[in-house]
Amino acid sequence: MKRIPILTGQTASGKTDIACRLVEEFDDLVVISADSRKIYRYMDIGTAKPHYPCRDRYRMLDLVEPDEQYNVWRYYRRAEEEIAKAVSGGKRVLVEGGTIFYIRALMEGLSDYPPVPDSLIRELESMETPELYRLLLERDPRRASQIHPSDRFRILRSLYVVLVAGKSFDEVSRERFVPPSFRYEVFVLSIPVRELYFSIEKRVYDMLEEGLLEEVRSLVERYGPDAVALRKTIDYFEFIPYLEGKITLERAIEDTIRDTKDFARRQKTFLKKIEGRRGGRQETFQQLLEFLRRT
Repeated sequence: MKRIPILTGQTASGKTDIACRLVEEFDDLVVISADSRKIYRYMDIGTAKPHYPCRDRYRMLDLVEPDEQYNVWRYYRRAEEEIAKAVSGGKRVLVEGGTIFYIRALMEGLSDYPPVPDSLIRELESMETPELYRLLLERDPRRASQIHPSDRFRILRSLYVVLVAGKSFDEVSRERFVPPSFRYEVFVLSIPVRELYFSIEKRVYDMLEEGLLEEVRSLVERYGPDAVALRKTIDYFEFIPYLEGKITLERAIEDTIRDTKDFARRQKTFLKKIEGRRGGRQETFQQLLEFLRRT
C-alpha cells in the first residue's frame, strides 16, 4: 500500500508555505488540501488559500458554495478519489491542512453514515444541548456515555446517525465502515507559541490589506450573514458586526486574533494525540523533501 505524507500543524504555522516550496521542487507534486474552510468558493483571503501558481497544484479547494452543508464523509470520498487519480498517474502526493477530523478520516477510515434530511437537521439544531443529550440517552445510552453532555457537535452527529438508521451508533459504524486505501506518514509542524501568536496577528493584518473586508462584504451580500460557512469560520463572522455598524474595526480585529489563538490552542490538544514526526519549518521542509524524493 502506497505511503502518502501528511503535513499538518496549527493555524498560521506555515503549512501552506512549505507545501508551495515543495511544489517548486517537484513538477509532479499534487497537494490535497485537508482544510474544512478552503472547500468553500469565494472564501479566499480569510481562509488563506494558496496563491497562484501554487494553487493550480492543489486539489479539494472551492468545492461548494458558502451556504451549502458539507461533511467529513463527502471529504473522505472525494479526497481518496483525488489521491488515487494522482497516484495512478504516477504523481507524487502531499496532504496538507489542519482540519483534524479530515486527517483522521484519511488515516483511519470512515463509516458511510446515511444522509440526514434537512428537516431533521433543522429540528435538532433548534433544540438546546441538554435536551439533545437526553434524547441521545434515551435512544442510544452507550453512545451517550461516551460523550460529554456539553459536547453539542458530537451529540448532534450521533443523533443524526441513530435517528435516521434506527440502530445504535456502534452498529451503524461497523456495518458501513470503509477502510482507507493508503497508508500515511504524518509530519507535524511545530513552532514556539510566541512565534505562532506573532504569525497569527500578522496574518490578520495582512488579510485586511489584501481586501478581507471587501471579501466578507461581498459574501454577506450574496449569501446573507447566516450562511453556514460565514457563521462558522474565523476571520469572517467577527467582521460581520463591524460591517453592520455594531462594533468598531479595532474590536473586530481583537476578536479575530483572540478566536484564532483559541482555535490554535484547541488544535494543539488534538495534534498531541497524532503520532508523527515533529519539527520547525525548515526541519519539516527538509524531512518532507527527503520523503518525497524517495517516493
